[in-house]
Amino acid sequence: MHSEVDLMERVEKGLVVGVVETLRTRGGLTDEEIFQLIAPRRTLSRRESLGQSLSRDEADKAVRIARVTARAQQAFSGKPEYAADWLRSPKSALGERTPMQALKSESGALAVEELLVGIEHGLFG
Repeated sequence: MHSEVDLMERVEKGLVVGVVETLRTRGGLTDEEIFQLIAPRRTLSRRESLGQSLSRDEADKAVRIARVTARAQQAFSGKPEYAADWLRSPKSALGERTPMQALKSESGALAVEELLVGIEHGLFG
């Protein structure tokens, strides 16, 4: 619980742009996914060059993506390549959208997490 409070405080104060690089390396996100899901290239470049933090909205999106990609890696027993493939494959339960596409909204992220819970409990997603 303590770490959740720390994370909320950091998001409210503004996450540094460097968190995007962490999503790229640890979460396996492509530049295109980052620009579609968090903020446009020019916005992120400007924030980085000026030493600005992400906006609260951008930080919320980054945390959402980190949460779900970590959950996917957990569901696939720490095999990032399986998680990456799953996140980028269309799912009928998501209206033939990919889980990555669903991450544009919190409600989409919750639907993706429900699928991952099913996978963790032996159901197929």
